[in-house]
Amino acid sequence: MKPLSVLLNISKIAHKIFANEISIILIMSFKQEGKKNFPTWPIYDNNEINALNNVIKSGKWWCGSPGTHQGENVWIFQEQFAKFQESDYCIAVFNGTVAIEAALIALGIGFGDEVIVSNYTFVASASAVIATNAIPIFCDINADTFVMDVDLIEKLITKRTKAIIPVHLAGNPVEMDKLREISDKYNLKVIEDCAHAHGSIYKGKKLGNWGDSGTFSFQASKVLTSGEGGAIICNNELLADTIYSYIDCGRKKNGYGYSHFSYGTNYRMTEYQAAILLEQIKKFPAQHKLRNENAQYLMKELNAIEGIKTMKITSGATKLGWYVFPFIFDPQKFGGLTKEEFNTQLNQNGIPTDNCYPPLHSLDCFKEVKLRKGISYSHANWGGNKSNDKYFPVVSDIYSRSIEFPQEILLSSRDQLDLIIKFVKSLKS
Repeated sequence: MKPLSVLLNISKIAHKIFANEISIILIMSFKQEGKKNFPTWPIYDNNEINALNNVIKSGKWWCGSPGTHQGENVWIFQEQFAKFQESDYCIAVFNGTVAIEAALIALGIGFGDEVIVSNYTFVASASAVIATNAIPIFCDINADTFVMDVDLIEKLITKRTKAIIPVHLAGNPVEMDKLREISDKYNLKVIEDCAHAHGSIYKGKKLGNWGDSGTFSFQASKVLTSGEGGAIICNNELLADTIYSYIDCGRKKNGYGYSHFSYGTNYRMTEYQAAILLEQIKKFPAQHKLRNENAQYLMKELNAIEGIKTMKITSGATKLGWYVFPFIFDPQKFGGLTKEEFNTQLNQNGIPTDNCYPPLHSLDCFKEVKLRKGISYSHANWGGNKSNDKYFPVVSDIYSRSIEFPQEILLSSRDQLDLIIKFVKSLKS
């Protein structure tokens, strides 16, 4: 007879082999059931094709000016998007990056000013600040909601601070009522980065209307897209006119086309972009509803898996934009899987993921201060040793073990979502 210890070891090995076989069966099952069926993005039909055809055939390939329209699509889209976001004014531009820049310039942000920016966002939230010769100051995030931690803002304010850019990551709102109390107290401008937040609502008000202005992106992966494109919304006529003047070469509304009253540049949206957006915005309500329903289901099921924690919706938020679906995992609960290995397992088995944004402080352009000539960044809270992760502990931890599903996953069927949930569970085996 074999010693008891040997029998126990054999039993353990057999159990492990059995568990691995079960995992392989689940993986193969997923490959067969789910790989080919996830929605792709963008979603379009003959309406978008016909809209572009109509612009080409019209011969009116740019919008013209407010007083002398050439095309009509840009002007109609501005009206529709303002109504959709429940704001008074919308100025369409050719991408979301210049939307932030234009809002900053129109609000008087410039040389040497400091602008507090969420540290967990695409580089454009900060590079637009650099473009105005101002200096971004990075604010860490809330460990539950993954968006700017409003409780940290006052510690970052100096005599040079002039504005705040809250970023609504994945459409999840920053606590805008608390942020506005701080901005009013210190007389700071607020530009909401709503690139992920089309249709998101916080405490009864659509995002973009809490700040002095809100900026949007219609880049290819966004929930409302024209490949590229952007917009600024606001509820102040003078500000809207100032933004328009800046993005259209310093012109005044209804003024003579070759009169340039102030410094400006050309950030106008094209008729092609606007024509596609007018069709895409018709599809948005049904997609928005489905994304929110499926996100609620995924949150419930994934949070039931030990070692998984999804982004918590900010209290008071409804109908998120859900540009991405982020969650974090505990490597110890998943056999020591790294973030890269977790992503690879998902991708190799047909589940698409997005790359998470590296924290701004970790990007080479900020760590090595490869920015504007003639601007001193010595007062920034990043650069060199100041870019050490220990100074931004929450975002550094979240980034190190975060996974994101792209927004089109949330347009899947419930059966497809169940396949994802089953596969994530299998990774624990």
